[in-house]
Amino acid sequence: MSLSLYVLAGLFKRELPRRGLDEVLLLGAFASSFLLYGIALIYGATGTTSLDRIAAAMTARPRDPLFVHGPRLVLVGFGFKISSVPFHMWVPDVYQGAPTSVTALIATGSKAGAFAALIRVLAVVPRGLAPDGAALLWAARRSR
Repeated sequence: MSLSLYVLAGLFKRELPRRGLDEVLLLGAFASSFLLYGIALIYGATGTTSLDRIAAAMTARPRDPLFVHGPRLVLVGFGFKISSVPFHMWVPDVYQGAPTSVTALIATGSKAGAFAALIRVLAVVPRGLAPDGAALLWAARRSR
């Protein structure tokens, strides 16, 4: 879905540089790299893409470094995709540089798809976290 939005963001612009296209292309690739690297770490630890099996593996080895950093990177990637704080800074530039109809599609369609995927992941995977699972998502080590 992102590739078509990259093309649409710069399609109707006649002047150069195509500001909307540049911003959405660079930052979209940056967000996708975080998301895919987090998914790769989780897959490397479990050997599966099934969310139920990932949750079970996280229960068995909650302090595995791949389970500590993988979900964090996935959340950063989703944060960029849904433009949540603090990853929202690039959104006004893309909206200003893209045509109005494309801006409407970027503001609704892509965010809806990213929210649906995020809800699916968050509905299953946190069951596999230890009781201090929120701390595992945000900090590699807890100091007491």
